[in-house]
Amino acid sequence: MYVCATSSTPIAAALILKGLNPGAALVFLIAGPATNAATINIVKNIFNTRALAIYLSMIAICSIAFGFFLDWIYSFLDIEAMVVVGKASEIIPYNIRLIAALVLTLLLVYNVLSQFRHQTGHAHSH
Repeated sequence: MYVCATSSTPIAAALILKGLNPGAALVFLIAGPATNAATINIVKNIFNTRALAIYLSMIAICSIAFGFFLDWIYSFLDIEAMVVVGKASEIIPYNIRLIAALVLTLLLVYNVLSQFRHQTGHAHSH
């Protein structure tokens, strides 16, 4: 089943909340967006059918291997997936989140100002 990368994340989270193990959700997240019809067609046309078979088998092998590894990590650390879905923001303390937001805001303002200066500098020189 093909799902675009943007919509696959909330779908995977919902599947985990319904009881799907995290490894299977990871396989869905990796293999879903990587196996759309357009990509398969491009790989086949630019390369060949052999390259397409290697591409698809590597996606399958790697995503399943990482899925098993993720499930092993969850069982090794004794983490319950349904409990931690949607709780990532609670891991980072509020003060660190606030500082990170301020740094990001400053970087964005600096970027906008430097682009504005760059554009006005070119306008005066020409």
